[in-house]
Amino acid sequence: MIEFEAVDRGLRVVDTVEEVEYVVEAGPVDPGPASTDPFPVPVDDAARIRTGRLYLPTVVDYHLREEAGARQLVVDGEQSVTGPTFLEATNTPMKLYLRIDGAATIAEGEHGTRVSFDGESTVVVGARSLHQRPAGTVTVPRTPAGVARGVSLFSSALKTTSPERSFPTLRGHPPLLEFGDAFDADGLDRPETGIEIHVPDEYSSVFTVAPLSYYLGAAVRTGAETPRIVADGESFPLDGDLSAAAADTLRHCFLLDCVTRTEGLYPVDLHEREVLAERASIAPERWYGMPVDRRTAAYLSVPRSATDDLLEWHLTADIEPAVRNAEILPFVVDDLAVVRSPTPLSDRGNAPTEPDELEEFFRTDDARGLLRSTRTTQNADSVDESVRSPVDTETYGHVWVGEGFPMGASKPTVDAYRRRLDRQPADDSTTTVTLVCNDEEMLEEVDEELYGFLDMLRFEIRSHHDLTTAELREVLREETSFLHYVGHVEDEGVQCADGHLDLRTLSGTGVEAFLLNGCTSYEQGQALVDAGAFGGVVTLTSVSNAKATETGRHLARLLDIGFDFHGALDVIRRMRISRQNYVVVGDGRVTISQSETGTPLLLEVEEVVGEQARVTYRTYPTSRYQVGAMTHPYVEEGATQYVSVGDIEEYLLSAETYEEELAEQRTPIVVDGELRWTNSLRFESITDRP
Repeated sequence: MIEFEAVDRGLRVVDTVEEVEYVVEAGPVDPGPASTDPFPVPVDDAARIRTGRLYLPTVVDYHLREEAGARQLVVDGEQSVTGPTFLEATNTPMKLYLRIDGAATIAEGEHGTRVSFDGESTVVVGARSLHQRPAGTVTVPRTPAGVARGVSLFSSALKTTSPERSFPTLRGHPPLLEFGDAFDADGLDRPETGIEIHVPDEYSSVFTVAPLSYYLGAAVRTGAETPRIVADGESFPLDGDLSAAAADTLRHCFLLDCVTRTEGLYPVDLHEREVLAERASIAPERWYGMPVDRRTAAYLSVPRSATDDLLEWHLTADIEPAVRNAEILPFVVDDLAVVRSPTPLSDRGNAPTEPDELEEFFRTDDARGLLRSTRTTQNADSVDESVRSPVDTETYGHVWVGEGFPMGASKPTVDAYRRRLDRQPADDSTTTVTLVCNDEEMLEEVDEELYGFLDMLRFEIRSHHDLTTAELREVLREETSFLHYVGHVEDEGVQCADGHLDLRTLSGTGVEAFLLNGCTSYEQGQALVDAGAFGGVVTLTSVSNAKATETGRHLARLLDIGFDFHGALDVIRRMRISRQNYVVVGDGRVTISQSETGTPLLLEVEEVVGEQARVTYRTYPTSRYQVGAMTHPYVEEGATQYVSVGDIEEYLLSAETYEEELAEQRTPIVVDGELRWTNSLRFESITDRP
C-alpha cells in the first residue's frame, strides 16, 4: 500500500491505493528498508535514507516528540534537537513521520519546513495510508429492532473512546450491513461505554441516530415513546424534531471532544477552546480522564448555546425510511454525516432557481442552438418529474437516498460507495485525465492546462475530439481517473460524430470520476455510475454553452487542487451561475487530486477596508482530510489551531501578506461573486474595485 522510491528531488512516498504521493526533498538518496517498530504510532512501511538536509514542502507546522516525551506542536521559529526525535507532519496526503537520530536544526522554509544536520545523517521515513476498510459484515433481520442492533455495532470501528476519537484517523469504517433471517455480529463487539440511545420502533428514528450512536459508542434501543440518551445513570431527552436534536447533539459532543483532546497527546492552542471558555464554565482538564459515559453526561450538561455556532458541519444525508436503505448507513456514518429521515421535501416545486440573466437567456430566441442540446427552448429549462426538491441544509454537502434525482444534492448508491472500499492499488500513482469534446464550438472548456498544476503529482492528459459512438465506447472502457466530457447530451444519449451513444448500454467502464457537461445529463451520468464509476457531476436542466464552459473550467480547476465534488459544487454555488443545475451522482466525496494545503480552502472577499481586504477563510474536509483535523491559516501569525471545517475566521489581508503567501499559490478566491485564482489576480484589482 505504501511504496518508496528514489527520485531526483529525494524520496517519493506513494500510497498506491489512494493514488496520492509526496516527495521528501533530500537530493539524491539511496533508500533502504527499515523497521517500523521504533515508531511510537502505527505505520505501514518505512525506509531509511542518508542525507545532510531535507525539506518538507507544504508542511508549515508539525509535531515533535522525543523518544520518551510528549508531543509539541511547532508552527514557526527554529528548533534544535540532539537525540532521537520523531517529527509528525500535519497536512500530507498520508500520515508521514520522520525519525531523526542525530543533532538537527528544524526551521521554517518557503511554504515548508527545512531539516538540517551537521553532517550526513540517517533519517527513517515512516508512512501510513489513510485508506480504511470495514472489519466485517453484520447480518440483521429486516426490522427496526434488527437494524438497531446492527447500528449499535458501528462503534466497534472506533480505535479509541477517548476525546482523540475526534481525530479522523482514529475513527475506523463501520462494519457493513446485510439482511438475513437471524442476527450475526460477525465476531464484532461494541466498546463498553454504558451509553444508550432510546428511540421509537421505526426505521426513520434508527436511521437518524446512527451517526450519533457510532460516535458516542452508544447502543440503540427501540420501543421508546420519547427519544433520549442515557449516560452515567442520567437521561437526556432528544427534544423536538429528532433529526435536528441528533445533529445538534453530535456537533456538540464532537466539538467538546476537540476541546478536551488538547489536554492529552496534542496540547495545542485551539481557537474553539478559547472562545468556549469565554461563554461557559468548562473543565477539559477534568473531562479528559473521565470514563466515556461520565464525560458524555458532562458534555450534555454544557449549554448548547455555548457551542451552537462554533462548529459548522460538512454533510447531511436525507434517507428515505425504507428497510432497503439500511445498507447505505455504514457509508454515510463513515462520512460522519447528520441524517434526516424521512427525507424532507420543500414546497418550492420542481423548477430550479436560476439567476435572472440565465432566466432571461432561456426566454430569448437567441438561445436556440446555444444550449448543450438540441431540445427546443420551450422545454430547455424544464425539469423531469423524477427531479426532487429537498429542503435546504445547513451543510455544504448534501446526499439524497430515495426516489428521483435531487436538486442541489448528490444521489449515491451502495455500489458506488463499495467501490471506494474496493479500490485496488494502482500500477503507478499517475492521475489520468481524459478530455472529450464532441463539438468544436466548445473546445474552450477542455484546456489541458487546467490539470496537473501541482509539481508533486504525475498527470497524464488524454484529449479526444469528435469521436464516433464506437470510439467513445472504447474510451469509456479504458481506465482513467477522471473523464471531462464536453458536448451535447440528448434523450437518446451522448452525441457523437455518427449519432448517439446511450451510456445505459455500457456493460462496464474504466472511468473512476467524471464531469458530463451537457444538457440534462443526469440519467446518462447515473448510467455511468451503474456501469462502474465512483461518481460524477451532471446537470439537471439544459445549460447555456457560455455558462457551462465557465462552470466546467472552474470545476476542473477546483478538482485539480484537491476539492471533492461536494466542496467544488459549493464553491460554484457561491457564484452567480449554476446554483441548482449541477449535482452529483454516485459518491460525492470522490477526489481526483490532492491538496497542497491539506484541507482544501477558499477565500471570499467580504469588503475592502482602506488598502486591505477583509476575507473569510473557509475549509472543505474531504475523505482524505476529514472533519476533526486541525488547520493553521497561513495568513495568520501565531500558533493558534482551528478545527478544519467551514468558515474558520475573517482576516484583514494586506498586499504584503497576499504577495508572500498567496500570489504564487493557486488558491480560489471569490471577489464580487466571481471565482478568481490568487496566482493570476493582482491584489490591487481587489482593493481598487468600484
